[in-house]
Amino acid sequence: MARRLPPLNSLKSFEAAGRLLSFTRAAHELNVTQAAVSHQIKLIEGYLDVTLFVRTPRKLVLTEQGRALLPDIIEAFDKLSNAIGAVRQDPSSKMISVRLAPSFAAKWLSPRLKYFWLQHPEIDLRLYHAHPAVEFDREEIDIAVTYGKGDWPGVVADPILSLDFYPVCTPAFMSNDRPLSNIDNLRYYSLLHDANYECWSDWLKLAKIEGINANKGTIIDDTNVLIQAAVDGQGVALGSTTFVQDLLDSGKLVKPFDITLVNEFAYYVVCPEAHLKNSSVLAFKDWLLALTEKPLPV
Repeated sequence: MARRLPPLNSLKSFEAAGRLLSFTRAAHELNVTQAAVSHQIKLIEGYLDVTLFVRTPRKLVLTEQGRALLPDIIEAFDKLSNAIGAVRQDPSSKMISVRLAPSFAAKWLSPRLKYFWLQHPEIDLRLYHAHPAVEFDREEIDIAVTYGKGDWPGVVADPILSLDFYPVCTPAFMSNDRPLSNIDNLRYYSLLHDANYECWSDWLKLAKIEGINANKGTIIDDTNVLIQAAVDGQGVALGSTTFVQDLLDSGKLVKPFDITLVNEFAYYVVCPEAHLKNSSVLAFKDWLLALTEKPLPV
């Protein structure tokens, strides 16, 4: 008996828009335009002859019919994703998809990857770069390295790299009219923030410095760009040895103070436990964990 269903793209658009309560965010997730999502919603509403969303000036709201339909659609897509994933997870596959935090990949992993390929020439890596934690049930990613507290649901997370944080700046800031050789002069400089204000706030508390608003300054969501901004004299950044040691060695950056913050965040190697049935995924994870015990030269 043939199933009577609306077009798959309409169901996907409804599921994403209903889950995110935003046509814009749904379009971004589905890699289509907002107009395309709106069109697909109109198609499924016409097919069902109901209204699924109320579009208000400030937010998108599900109607009663939309709220009733959404959980079953989400469950159906999750089951479909799991079924496809079970077939796709070939334990003998030699190509694995890896999602990496960009700065970690550029500064820490990339110089060491040659050692992985020397040990495992049979394994090919497909590398992707992004900051957010992977939604493994919705993305075709085998394993990831993500920055956080390691408390993501539904995955096995093992720490591989903690960071230390201390102010870094261009050498010019050490010899101008308000030199940073005096820690009290920090109040005269712009603070450069990595993703949010929390790290600078924690460092200022550790340093017992008052009178500086940690919730001001430029937020830059890429550590590589943040550090370059410090090199360019745009302000003072909190650097980590992993990311700035070469610039300190070359003199492009200086460390004006010896106060160092270590917080509860770290880089974790992360994946669902089922993915470790793939011998290539397990080999990549084991190699990363081995580096935490015996670092390799770069």
